Amino acid sequence: MSQVLTDGTYRRDRTGAADQVVKDIRAQILSRHLKRGTRLPSEKELAIHYDVSPPTIREAIRALSATNLVEARHGSGTYVTADGSALVSSALAAVVELEDIDLLSVLDLSEVFYVKAAALAITEATDEELAVLRTAAEHFREPLSQAEYGSALAEFLDRFVELSHNKLLIAIATFLIESQISLAQSAAERFPSVWEDVAGHLVDERLALVEALEARDAATAQSAVLRYLARGNDLVRKHATGA
Repeated sequence: MSQVLTDGTYRRDRTGAADQVVKDIRAQILSRHLKRGTRLPSEKELAIHYDVSPPTIREAIRALSATNLVEARHGSGTYVTADGSALVSSALAAVVELEDIDLLSVLDLSEVFYVKAAALAITEATDEELAVLRTAAEHFREPLSQAEYGSALAEFLDRFVELSHNKLLIAIATFLIESQISLAQSAAERFPSVWEDVAGHLVDERLALVEALEARDAATAQSAVLRYLARGNDLVRKHATGA
């Protein structure tokens, strides 16, 4: 077997064999010994390496796949796919569903991350990245279908938080953005015009934020973020909650 896995770190104990395999491979992924894109050894090779049965390896791979650490590709093998944003989303999505968290709660929490993203963008964002953000903001000036509003909003917000160049902030904010879009889509099933009524009426606020970032004006950028969020919250309450 090719030396993909490390030797000497795996020890059998009294816990379930599959759990032990999961723990060892997970540790090697999180320590970056197994980097993203690495193809794991075959099921047979893994069984030999860990001194367990092939069904135990299959159970371990299913568990690792469920947590977005690896992906089994039919006819190709199993690959490391660990991604920070995916791991955060996997963990927090259950919380949103379990606690029945609504759109306004997601928007309230997003404020913390958006304000920080704006502050970091002042010094970290490149002119080229700001140009991409402006394009995403100006996209809302074009006629959009109800279905296109969701992808346009996700594009704008994703490009915005990426300006921070802070990996943890981006991972958490990406989850919040995905939740915001998903909850808005659910609201749109009850109120079909919600995308146009909410996302379509924030064009000026988005462009004001872009202009503040382009001017490298931290105070104005923070004010622009807060105005954008306040206006958005008002529109959500009016059009997406039935209030």
